[in-house]
Amino acid sequence: MTTQETFDQIIAEKQSGNYPELDTLNSTSKVSVWRLLVWIFAFFSKAIQELFDSFKLYVEAVFAKNQAGTLQWWVAKIKDFQLGDTLQFLDGVFKYAAIDDTKKIVKQIALENLNQIVVFKAVKADVDGNLIPLEDDEPTQLLQYINTIKFPGTFVSLISQPADDVRLSLRVYYDALLDKTIIETNIKLAISDYISNIVFNGKFIPVKLIDRVQQVAGVVNPIIVSVEHKNYNEPDTEFVPVGDFFIAKAGYAAIAHEYLTLELLADV
Repeated sequence: MTTQETFDQIIAEKQSGNYPELDTLNSTSKVSVWRLLVWIFAFFSKAIQELFDSFKLYVEAVFAKNQAGTLQWWVAKIKDFQLGDTLQFLDGVFKYAAIDDTKKIVKQIALENLNQIVVFKAVKADVDGNLIPLEDDEPTQLLQYINTIKFPGTFVSLISQPADDVRLSLRVYYDALLDKTIIETNIKLAISDYISNIVFNGKFIPVKLIDRVQQVAGVVNPIIVSVEHKNYNEPDTEFVPVGDFFIAKAGYAAIAHEYLTLELLADV
């Protein structure tokens, strides 16, 4: 309810005849003292309602995050993992004796239920912010952490590996009046931008990739000749065509230089 609606509701109630003691307040001036007081009350009533609504959303978010077993709970817990530290059973729960954000290495986390097994996909980031798999004994430590806080009877698996490979071939018609080299460079940047902005464990959608390439200045008509994908660990013979979309087994994908073919044709 807006401030004006609250004000109008109070005025209507006052004029209903149910409060004869207020009949002496009969000025119709917008700047009369009693009307100004009603407006002030309506204004702060609206402000307080907004504060309560905001607080309610905050409480609900905290509750969802701390309700054990939910997706939000797991994501928060995995991101709280501290490399090299041991969980302790304190105050009835497993937690670290001291919080050290410098030891929190998990950058992205996703969960999937596959054949009654909860599969965790987790990666960290390099100094440039690029997603990379956990290294050395990091996966072992994270899996031990998960096994410590999980519910009894829950079967878990951890995937942390290099990005899935995408092999892409595009035929792009471009404005012949513009510089071909610049257009080609910008197309490659657009492809990289699209892939890097897919949410972790999200869908790679060829149509959206084409939409992104279409936005490059000078591009007239981009056409997908072929688009394929495979698990990073599989041989090149394992590339399979992408249909409407695919979700990377690693949770994220990349196109190596040797897997990108661009054919630029002047639109004349």
